[in-house]
Amino acid sequence: MSSKYAFYLLCFIIWFSPIPLGANRPWAWGLIELLICINTLLICFCYRFNQIFERLKQVKIILGFIVLVQIWIFMQWIGSLYPNLSFLNSLDPSQTEIALIKGITYCLFIINLTLLVERTERVKQLCLIIILSGLTQALYAIFLQYSGWEHSLLGFTISDRATGSFVYKNHLANYLVLCLSIVIGYLVGSLKGINSISQREKLTVVIDTLLSPKWLIRISIIIMVIALIMTRSRMGNSAFFISLLFTSFLALVFMKHPPNTFKWLILSLVIIDILVVGAYFGIEKVKERLEATSFQAEIRDDVVMDSIPYVQTYWLKGSGAGSFYSTFPTYQSAPYSGFYDHAHNEYFQFLGELGLILSLLLFALVVYVMWHSLTILRNSRSKFKQGLSFGVLMACIGMIMHCSVDFVLQDYAISLLFICILSLTFLIEKTSKGLKC
Repeated sequence: MSSKYAFYLLCFIIWFSPIPLGANRPWAWGLIELLICINTLLICFCYRFNQIFERLKQVKIILGFIVLVQIWIFMQWIGSLYPNLSFLNSLDPSQTEIALIKGITYCLFIINLTLLVERTERVKQLCLIIILSGLTQALYAIFLQYSGWEHSLLGFTISDRATGSFVYKNHLANYLVLCLSIVIGYLVGSLKGINSISQREKLTVVIDTLLSPKWLIRISIIIMVIALIMTRSRMGNSAFFISLLFTSFLALVFMKHPPNTFKWLILSLVIIDILVVGAYFGIEKVKERLEATSFQAEIRDDVVMDSIPYVQTYWLKGSGAGSFYSTFPTYQSAPYSGFYDHAHNEYFQFLGELGLILSLLLFALVVYVMWHSLTILRNSRSKFKQGLSFGVLMACIGMIMHCSVDFVLQDYAISLLFICILSLTFLIEKTSKGLKC
């Protein structure tokens, strides 16, 4: 059986996962989990065991980290059912069981990626699917804002802030930041150097890089930036802008021979995409929200403050994955205007649910991926690998920032995409060898 059908299904999963409400409802993430399991079964008919084992060595670090987390969550779940078998116990076994099933499908998803994305051609196709997914969300979000409809196709009331097919505007913003990171990295990887002496030829190459053969990619970036601005997400927009500038600075420092057109690309992204386009589509409203931000008016800060006693109680072993939902109300000092089932700060939520050791382990994984991306950025001779590492690094910086004020990783579609991006930095090293089915 050919692996191309399994690869097509994998691409469909990545593109489709945010469409049913960001896969943030039981029926939605259950559907995506089912598709991942079906694709895993297809893979079993494509490769021999020794091929699978050899290929998985390439992602042993990220897969090992995720498996360790699932073992810990399993111990929390089983400890709540059989207290004598484990010193760990979950305060909400049903939610921990849901988290465990999600975690297992994350592991299967990494295996799918590793076995199916085995050639440079497929890495590029995977990047294009991520770009297409972000573009789909951006176009749908913009369409809803200008449609005049009161309700979206998924039944939600349309507000003055873009949400796309997500339930929450900040989730759309974070998803777009991840997709923008990959599309910018893809564009950086396709840049050409300027070896000619003639100033006219240099100008021709610059214009060609910014507009000519890559105009579809550039238009995709502009559309996604428009949708990102229309979410009016303060941290979403801040994370995109800061991660872009900081990653560009790191690239200029670490890349031995950065393309001459790299600076022009970054300059065009800042001037055209953010300042010019943003001025027309509401960047001022984002600025007003940032200026109006105050700790007194932010209920999310109260949630974080009330989470401190919760974290202090369960910082060592955790209260159980997914248990914040039912545990936090007992630590809530006063009623809020709404019900908060997440901490609006991933660091506090992971500390409270999984404990210090697992939280540090997950953060260490992201830091290692960033270090690994910097290494590729510095040492690789492949422009495409350098560009993709740029995108991975930018995505990690943006995610680290956004996790401090929101619960973006609690959204199944976002977690799936972020795991895909983390895996890319390991997959690009030996993609030229491939596996024959």
